[in-house]
Amino acid sequence: MPMSSNSSMPMSTEANQEVCAIIAANLRILIREMGITQKRLAQQLGVATATMNDYCSGRRAPQATFFVELRKLYGIDINEFLTSTIHFPASARQTSSDSLTDSLTESLRRVYGKYCGFYYVYYLDTSRFKGRDTLSTAMSLLRGILYIYEEPSSVGGLRCSCAAVLGIPTQEEADSLMQEFRASDAPVSVLEKMESSYSRMAYYGNFEIGQEHAFLNLRHAGTDRALAILHRIESNKDNYLGGIAAINSISKGRERMPVLQFFGISRYRLCISPEDIQNALLLSYPIVNVREEVEEVLRIHRVLFIDNDDARSTFTPDQKKAVIQSTVERAVRRNLISNAFRYAKISKEDDDIWYHLIKSSAASAGVSK
Repeated sequence: MPMSSNSSMPMSTEANQEVCAIIAANLRILIREMGITQKRLAQQLGVATATMNDYCSGRRAPQATFFVELRKLYGIDINEFLTSTIHFPASARQTSSDSLTDSLTESLRRVYGKYCGFYYVYYLDTSRFKGRDTLSTAMSLLRGILYIYEEPSSVGGLRCSCAAVLGIPTQEEADSLMQEFRASDAPVSVLEKMESSYSRMAYYGNFEIGQEHAFLNLRHAGTDRALAILHRIESNKDNYLGGIAAINSISKGRERMPVLQFFGISRYRLCISPEDIQNALLLSYPIVNVREEVEEVLRIHRVLFIDNDDARSTFTPDQKKAVIQSTVERAVRRNLISNAFRYAKISKEDDDIWYHLIKSSAASAGVSK
């Protein structure tokens, strides 16, 4: 039977290849006319270099968010970009290039500007051995100050960096340091204070924004590298209030070991108990369903103590205790493996909880958001 004229598969594939070819050609034109590289364009738009190479060679088409970022940064007419070859008149190339570069810088400044500023940092102590953490919640909660700022002497466009003082044991010390840093009138002054007075606790690095996330790449005196990933929250607010980040770094203590954990950042001091902060940092704990395990324990209890006369007389009290104990341990272990040790993911709900903690703390302090 011949294929009907409205069959979409061949036409869809052919049309997709044509669109990919147009996009690829226009990306190469944009790169050439702007005097940049594929790698640089990939960095600007928050995609991997290999992905940009696929786009520029026509192997696949970008997602819609890619074109949104392209329009924001370069003022490109997306309809023209997808349907025809873009042109830069020779007489206007330099002016256009300068204008688009300025437009790019200002667009980036607006986006990055929402994140610049000082934040409180909250995270849990990782210096204890695995399974040996006997600290109280108040003692295990550590604090820090994070500073995100625009490089004052950026070359070739806008660049943002970050610096942090971590490992502050009390809220009072964090408040004092925040006040000291905010009194400084320039990034250079803040960095000088960190280097002169807090070098043992200081981290330095860069801050980047992708299409969906924000990235903090931090280094500490050659002994630690920390990558923290935050949700990128788009809103109509002038400033980003904060969120929970997943962070990979080196634990502190007798032995330095790789550690994965969460930490929260907030523009405002959190006016809640250490227990509430810990609960949020642990993503409100795993939800454990123990219905089957309870039934198993009850069944064994009936066999050992109620229903079975032979079992009641055969097993000693210590033996009965050991049977029940091993059953409970097996049940707990099975639930922990299923709920706690598979992975830890920061969901939108987790981030929303942290966001509302910040808002309520700001309201309690009489701060207008």
